Amino acid sequence: MLTPRFLPLASVLLCALGLAACTTEPVRPTEVQLTEEPGESGPRCSGADCCTDAEALEFGPQRLYCSALALDNEGKSAASTAALQQAIAGARAEKVRAHDASAVLCHAYGLDAQRASDSGDQAAGRTGYAAAVQACRAGFGKESNQVAQALLDSAEQRMQMKELGNVEADMTEVLAQARKNVNAQLEADAADALGRLMGLKGDVAAERRLLNEALELRRKIHGEDSYHVGMSYVNLGGSYMRQNDNPTGRQWYERAIAVYGSTLGMADPVTLEVRAAHAMSFSAERNHKRAQELFEAMLPQAVQTFGAQSEETVAIINDIGGMHEHQGQNPAALLRYEEVLAIRRVTMPNTVKHGRSAMLAATLKRRVAGCGGASAVDAEVKSIAAHLRASMDKDADARAYVSDAALFNDKCALPAPRGARKKK
Repeated sequence: MLTPRFLPLASVLLCALGLAACTTEPVRPTEVQLTEEPGESGPRCSGADCCTDAEALEFGPQRLYCSALALDNEGKSAASTAALQQAIAGARAEKVRAHDASAVLCHAYGLDAQRASDSGDQAAGRTGYAAAVQACRAGFGKESNQVAQALLDSAEQRMQMKELGNVEADMTEVLAQARKNVNAQLEADAADALGRLMGLKGDVAAERRLLNEALELRRKIHGEDSYHVGMSYVNLGGSYMRQNDNPTGRQWYERAIAVYGSTLGMADPVTLEVRAAHAMSFSAERNHKRAQELFEAMLPQAVQTFGAQSEETVAIINDIGGMHEHQGQNPAALLRYEEVLAIRRVTMPNTVKHGRSAMLAATLKRRVAGCGGASAVDAEVKSIAAHLRASMDKDADARAYVSDAALFNDKCALPAPRGARKKK
């Protein structure tokens, strides 16, 4: 099942790009009716590729599915979600065109699952992907490309959730089916995913072999300077970084940045994410000055892409402060930490993140101006802790912050007055 979204990097680095959240849970997979295999003619045209096919659009569920895609492209998330749920309901209720209905469900369940996962509802995403696999089998047959794609989507999502149980077997099945069906794109994606899984399991040799297989396939399909090849560059870079081979990992990241810069632009969220990982690799080698320079070069583009007060921009400002601090440049670090604190006072007041920013700024203020000079921001740390006490029972992060704030404030507490010395 080729989902309509242009998938982002299949690596832990790049999970930020997603469609609008789905507000209802996908239907449980047990409700997908698998009453027959497709006949010789199979289903009519369905999915995103058929949204300009007049005959395909005569079928109500397909028309609603295409409407959901169009509404999402227009930024109308709520209306898109409603249309997608109507498409699913209509397809499930269809009695005459069963194969066409199953084919629509194959795509619609997958999109619904993708949206659920992107919104953070991983359980609903897992359920939706399982439903998509069943619907694809009913609509297209168990050895179809659609089933293999749906199974790969499901396995990828479970891998991200660290639920690795049957993931290797499913990915291996997808890889074999893609080769049997001579589907080079699916073979590349399956090899890449299986390689990353082997990396998680500690089999570095298998990881690199599979990632390089995926890279060569993508070069043949898309060309050397394609977005898809950039995905492979990032995943190979990550493999070397995890083994603390930062110079080699950086070379792969630099190739990816060059590709993304030419295909997506240097200010694209995907490019910025890889650039941040590249910069941080220098800090890992204690070259904090170079890391600082790279983060500073990214900052104007992050503001352009995400906005001056976004958490993505805040992360970069905070990293710049951290690089200054590592170099012993406390006044410069303090300016950056105060900048972050000013933003979070507005965007997320009295939250744990606001508190952590206040504590960080207070730490640097004490270094620069002493406890007396830090009294105002110290008071802010205390005030946030007082606000968060009500959440301590249910929120582990709030509990940790309140505890840390108490210890932090003790460090600048005035010593207890000594009693008068007794005369001997």
